[in-house]
Amino acid sequence: WGIAPEYIKFELDGYTDYGSFHTAQILVYPAQEYAKVHDGAKSSIAKLQAIANGSAALTADNLPTIPSFNAAQLFAAQINKVQFANGSGVRFLTEYAQYSDTANSADLFYHFQGLTSDGKYYIIAILPVSHPLLAFDEKPDASIPPGGIAFPGFDNQSAMDAYYPSVVTLLNSAAPESFTPSLTSLDALIQSLTIAP
Repeated sequence: WGIAPEYIKFELDGYTDYGSFHTAQILVYPAQEYAKVHDGAKSSIAKLQAIANGSAALTADNLPTIPSFNAAQLFAAQINKVQFANGSGVRFLTEYAQYSDTANSADLFYHFQGLTSDGKYYIIAILPVSHPLLAFDEKPDASIPPGGIAFPGFDNQSAMDAYYPSVVTLLNSAAPESFTPSLTSLDALIQSLTIAP
């Protein structure tokens, strides 16, 4: 999972992580070199290219994943294209897990992946984000705020099948400013990027 060419990692000092499992970071990889050594990177880069050139719709099924994560993406909400100074990509809210997990503010993050216009650099941003309608942590019995969606447990498969789509609907209907930090601020951070040798 950790195979990669030499890359640059920016950690964001002073970023409040809200008890998140994740560290706020922006990773910049040489795209072609990464694609050569890691099938997951190759697949994600191809998905980004397809979204950029319009041959793939901007849907959850077509989104890139994080090659270095030994876990699966549970859902994708607030999906949107984002342009930065010399490239473009896609951002969305997600969680990763190795099992069916709760939607919660400790695991939720703003996930951006993009490519520079020349195709040389591949960018991944992992930025923790929280929302007041989600449980604070991942515990299945965690208190759910009024208006939130309770985790159905692991014994009811039909309820589990409906759980993540309901979470996506909830997060999609939320205003960008209702997240902490706001999605508008995080989009502005990504839009400010310039990637150069």
